[in-house]
Amino acid sequence: METRLDAGAAGAESGWRLRLLVFVSGAVLMGLEMAGSRVLATHFGSSIYVWGSIIGVFLASLAAGYYAGGVLADRRPRFTLLNALLLAAGCWLLVIPFYAYWLCRAVRAADIGERLGPLVSTTLLFGGPSVLMGMASPFAVRLAARAVESVGNVAGRLYALSTFGSIVGTLVTAFWLIPALGVSTLLQTLGACLIVLPLIVLPGRRARVVMAAVLLPAGAGLFVLAAGRPVALRRPQQRVVYEADSPYHYVLVLDDERRRARFLQFNNYQESGISLDPPYETRVEYTNSFELARVFRPGLKRVLVVGGGGGVGARKLLEDDPGLVVDLVEIDPLVAELGFKYFHLERGPRLKVHVGDGRDFVRASAGGYDLVVLDAFTIGGQIPFHLTTAEFMAEVRRVLVPGGVLLANLNGSIEGRRSRVVRSVYKTLGSAFGAEPYVFPWLHEEEHTGARPFGPLRSRNVILVAVNGPARWTKEDVERAAAELVSGGVVRTPTFLRDAGQFMPEPLPTADVPVLTDDYAPVDTMQF
Repeated sequence: METRLDAGAAGAESGWRLRLLVFVSGAVLMGLEMAGSRVLATHFGSSIYVWGSIIGVFLASLAAGYYAGGVLADRRPRFTLLNALLLAAGCWLLVIPFYAYWLCRAVRAADIGERLGPLVSTTLLFGGPSVLMGMASPFAVRLAARAVESVGNVAGRLYALSTFGSIVGTLVTAFWLIPALGVSTLLQTLGACLIVLPLIVLPGRRARVVMAAVLLPAGAGLFVLAAGRPVALRRPQQRVVYEADSPYHYVLVLDDERRRARFLQFNNYQESGISLDPPYETRVEYTNSFELARVFRPGLKRVLVVGGGGGVGARKLLEDDPGLVVDLVEIDPLVAELGFKYFHLERGPRLKVHVGDGRDFVRASAGGYDLVVLDAFTIGGQIPFHLTTAEFMAEVRRVLVPGGVLLANLNGSIEGRRSRVVRSVYKTLGSAFGAEPYVFPWLHEEEHTGARPFGPLRSRNVILVAVNGPARWTKEDVERAAAELVSGGVVRTPTFLRDAGQFMPEPLPTADVPVLTDDYAPVDTMQF
């Protein structure tokens, strides 16, 4: 005997209306998760802690939503109530851009830790609307089921439809919407989808009219108002020349009139800079250290630079040596184009720009490079772990000529808890090249003027140099070779002798750090 369920006001809603509602809520939920990752990346990077927070909070919210939705559906199985829940979620999404970045900045300023920071921010920003959307599937099952014997079939179909919507929402958001709309507009668009949905699926004309009268003016007002800027400008004299969400970063090009400089910024972190006045010299002085490769191999001819930024490093190499040919690999197509548009990188036979992953490029390369510059380690938790491993370093060694040089620019300290990335890559390079690399810490301005002593616990650019050959260099060898390069006119960089003088002859301690491998490279959990 079939046991009938009280369907309440379900009726025709168990047809296409209910299925559309389940599909859209699933799509919006995963679209929110992808958009949320970009909100957090601006302030906390995209480390494993950030993604762990996002996945954990969204799963917890779904669990809470499933439970609450099942309880509420049994008590009040009304299709109008289900629409009201999603309507509330949509309104919530509309207002997130107005406080999201302020909240993230406040949590970051509280300095509660690299784990708790993204976890708290994710919970406060996205937990509530995710719970409301999680209520949709069990509520829909209760409305659609007509008999106990059919509940399993109904639940399977509706959860499959919700999951299919989640797949569509993930792919469409990641592949098209984020680059096309930007994160703030995307969040409001997702909210608008949930707000418009009741106007489509509710069968009662009166309900649609009431909802439209209440929500359309409010929604229009929110879209007219400007959402907060993802990052705060550092100085009042800075002017935004360009901003966009790329597949990898929130990208800003800023002009600073007081400093007469133009900067490229990823999220909260400055990556490249040039002067606003001809000849548009670099304002990112660590690129001067690329010339340190000439100490170990003076006759450079072919250079590979992995990591473009604004292209200032590659541009400086080309300007300093008219005989060089440079391959520049940049994974972000937008960033590669900005180098030409805003940072005076010039196309020509001596420069080839390749858009793609650096490791893929090295793996496919025939080699023959005198120098490989690894400059893909950006500030703020954006470390591509696959460019730190022993396997990758071995691939780089393969493309170097005998006596060729790998020069890696890292961020970190020489000692203390912020040194683990530097010391891990140092140990890994030693394993791949058969000898410990040479270490050149970059001096901060007040350190090289003598106003402040060198601080080994302070984060800085650290240059590691590995040579594809057996020779070992002493500090005296390095300083003598640097002096000869300057006196011979081979190197004209004003900071070159100072940079060479930073050579650290003592090996870094590595007993407490791992050799990084493709199987184990926890660099995004290491502070720097």
